[in-house]
Amino acid sequence: MNDPHATSLQASTVSERTRIKVWDMLVRIFHWTLVVSFTTGYLVTDKFPLHAYAGYTIFTLIVVRIVWGFVGTQYARFSAFTYSVDETVQYLLSALRMGKAREYLSHNPMGAIMVYLLLAMLLCNTVIGTMLYGAQQLEGPLAEIVPTLWDENLEVIHKFMAKALLTLACFHLGGVLWATWWHRQNYVLAMFTGYKSAFTRREHREGSGKVWTPEERARHVKQQR
Repeated sequence: MNDPHATSLQASTVSERTRIKVWDMLVRIFHWTLVVSFTTGYLVTDKFPLHAYAGYTIFTLIVVRIVWGFVGTQYARFSAFTYSVDETVQYLLSALRMGKAREYLSHNPMGAIMVYLLLAMLLCNTVIGTMLYGAQQLEGPLAEIVPTLWDENLEVIHKFMAKALLTLACFHLGGVLWATWWHRQNYVLAMFTGYKSAFTRREHREGSGKVWTPEERARHVKQQR
């Protein structure tokens, strides 16, 4: 059933670019601290306890980010960047065809997949690294718990996952640079400032001058039904 109010709202609005606060302070601190911690851990693989401290920092960051993904601000929540298979495929096809891929305020479908992969793999590898630290160095929270006979296998897995994570991080950076060029929006700068620019609609019918993001407009229309 069509909503007459929604129709009048659509007919009386115009699209315009405006700056919108997307990434909160916690997300931005998490992101750049993670970059520094991962880079440090990757470059000082044989220097202990610095490598271990980098791993502990990454583990703590991932746990905090997972919790924030459920209780955090609007665009930080996992629900803001969880997409159906169909929407993900359509976005990918549009990008591959160099079509006008839809812009998202939070992570786009491909970016969301990358975020979930990185979070899961970082969490797993920090646990494996802690097990390896305990088996080889007899240090850390798992010292004397993990059998020393496991150290060779754990080391192979830990190093393989570290290289896989570096590869994913490079793909992630490539995707960010592509989106920056394609959408004419600096996504790297957005992770520093917290702001993105997006097409929104300015309400003229009521003369209020209210700026609606697509999400706000959808909620408003839903409330009127």
